[in-house]
Amino acid sequence: MSHLRQAIAGCDELGLRFEAARARAAHGDALGRAGRLEPAHRELQAALRTFEALGAQPYAEPVVARLAELGLAAPERSPRLLGELTPQEVAVARLVADGRTNKEVAAELFLSVKTVEYHLGHVYAKLAIRRRTELARLVHGAA
Repeated sequence: MSHLRQAIAGCDELGLRFEAARARAAHGDALGRAGRLEPAHRELQAALRTFEALGAQPYAEPVVARLAELGLAAPERSPRLLGELTPQEVAVARLVADGRTNKEVAAELFLSVKTVEYHLGHVYAKLAIRRRTELARLVHGAA
């Protein structure tokens, strides 16, 4: 498991969010098999949040299934958010809700700042919200 921790640290250091999430999912799975449920839950939750923020649903679903197999709860998902937005809008919304600036979101998703602003405008309109704090509450289920 130390190799997985090293992989996570290396990916985080290089800003490779997708690869770090894959390593976290593998680490969480290994921890779960070893009976270490609390750290497994943390790793799997972190992997799931990243996959969903990046719009990588095919990678998120097995993590949700593994959480269920271990008897652990997956984070609350907002059906309203996921149901009304395009995958790109979901990715932008999740990163903005996590406190990133438009410039940081653009760099992370390989988009222009103008494109992020475009998607964010649609997110606000579709969800009838006006502030980043409202978006954060909606995305993180605190609304």
